Amino acid sequence: MKKLILYILLLMNLVSFGQSTDLDRERFSVSYVSLPDKPILDNDKRTYSINIRSLSIKGFSKVKSPGNLDIDYQFLGTKTSDVTIDKKKHEKKDKDGKVISVSYTYVARAKYSSEASIKIVNSITNNSSEKYFSESTGYVSKTFNSRRVAEKHYEYNKEELKTDHRVKHKRTIKKEISSFLNREYGYIPKNVSSEFVWILDSKKHPEFKKHHEAYNTMKSIFAKMKYDEPTDKIKEELQPVIAYFEGVIPRYPGTKRRTRKLKYASYYNLANIYYYLDMPDKVKEYGQKIIDNDYDKSDGRRYLEYAESLKHTLSVNKTDSRHMKVLTEDISNVGEVNENIETLETQNNVQLNLNKAYLITKKNDTILVEIRKKDIENIAYNISTTAYDNDGVLIGTKKMKAKNCKELLFVDGLYYKNIKFNSSSEKSKFKSKKVGQITLGRTPDKLCKVLFESEKIGLYKFKNKELVVVTPEIKNGESTQGKEFVFGFNRILATLSIYCPNVSQRAKNKGYKNTEESLLKFCKDYSSCE
Repeated sequence: MKKLILYILLLMNLVSFGQSTDLDRERFSVSYVSLPDKPILDNDKRTYSINIRSLSIKGFSKVKSPGNLDIDYQFLGTKTSDVTIDKKKHEKKDKDGKVISVSYTYVARAKYSSEASIKIVNSITNNSSEKYFSESTGYVSKTFNSRRVAEKHYEYNKEELKTDHRVKHKRTIKKEISSFLNREYGYIPKNVSSEFVWILDSKKHPEFKKHHEAYNTMKSIFAKMKYDEPTDKIKEELQPVIAYFEGVIPRYPGTKRRTRKLKYASYYNLANIYYYLDMPDKVKEYGQKIIDNDYDKSDGRRYLEYAESLKHTLSVNKTDSRHMKVLTEDISNVGEVNENIETLETQNNVQLNLNKAYLITKKNDTILVEIRKKDIENIAYNISTTAYDNDGVLIGTKKMKAKNCKELLFVDGLYYKNIKFNSSSEKSKFKSKKVGQITLGRTPDKLCKVLFESEKIGLYKFKNKELVVVTPEIKNGESTQGKEFVFGFNRILATLSIYCPNVSQRAKNKGYKNTEESLLKFCKDYSSCE
């Protein structure tokens, strides 16, 4: 009888033990720096310039153009699909199911899509890149009882609807650009409170108390982690916790599911601890142990991926830690001397009147060139670049046609772009004629000085004498010396700024003149209008 009672008690204890390997997620906090995919390793060279506000790259200083990363943002416009009118049939039936009346309702539907681009010139690598971003949203009107009313409603409101969607698209695209730039180049401080380890949930398990003691100790240690402080002390304090989870594994031999589950908790917790101590080889070791333990292989494979990714990131950034000082600042409004502007002197002490510039070709190649100051004044259909030997003797000049060039960015901030337009200040060898608002024939490429650019409008200067206006809606630029522009000056400006009533009214009232100073004011007024 006593043996039977002992057997029953032992069986109950085994059943209790079998149910005591339930695990709970227990949270802890960590802090570190998310490192970039394309780092600029020299902290002193982490500067950027950009032509839109309210955007920062973490760990960088925003400066006047050009920074070591010079970013040009262009909003390429919003397109509207053809509106469709959806018809819906409504039937009214009697109690016998017979249709006694039929009616119809109508809704207007349209789709709006916007696109923007950023162009990045990296003066550290002498490379440039371009990336496009897009956003689209749909519109569904309220319900109308007449197709004609639905059509009229959309027609009356279509411009306002387009403006509303454009504003929303811009906001979303700018967030996407910010995420992209920070992912590629930024050093982002992270404070995460949602990480977890697996801790025993059953009080009857022999390891329950020690599991919780180890977790509480680990939680309090990680809470002291700072993204800008070394982890040496954290690592040292965690050694007893690591030793405990490692010690649990050999105390529970066998391959039963409850045993593998307990071992899985130790392997998982150790892999996670080592991940935040920036030790990818140890993460890989315990990721493999999770797989070999055969309780949850997917977590093991995930930690193998984490280990490889962390190892690659640390290698690319030439560091062994994700903990460092991060300085993010905006000094773009602070007067400063550009240390990149140098006066070149030859070995014979002959001063060469040269300016350095980055030339971006149509193939998106970036070339560092030198241009004599007198040649800058003649930049138009081509560019003359200059080469000297070590003794300051002129080797020669090379002309590059404007049609092969996209942009020319001088180190001192002078900026040229390839703009297509028909010049009114000189006779063009390219014949063209205008039919309505469409220019037929060939429009030659020209390099123009950038006076002002925003997502709404650009103002450029050709050969230091002819102003050119470009908007997202205009395929080619318009010369302000052209007959149509001169005679329709106020009307054209009012139409361009139609979504900015104050500026548009000022243009109608002849508040602007066809001069560089006045057109610059118009561009700034129009661009700052929300």
